Amino acid sequence: MIGVRNQDLSKRFGERFRKLREATGLSTREFADTAGIAYSQVWSIESGKGNPTLSTMEAIARALGTDISGLMKDL
Repeated sequence: MIGVRNQDLSKRFGERFRKLREATGLSTREFADTAGIAYSQVWSIESGKGNPTLSTMEAIARALGTDISGLMKDL
């Protein structure tokens, strides 16, 4: 469960992640396979309900061709 103070950040991160994923042309399921993470985790993060670990963020960043700081840019 995400605390109240982290909800806004989680939502913004999820929106940024979704936009970056959509720019790759991959569906949620395709991206999950590419990144090596569960589809449900991708969905949860994109919807702002998930709070990814650093290792998950690294897998996401790698699949998007960026680094963690690139994922967090302008949040």
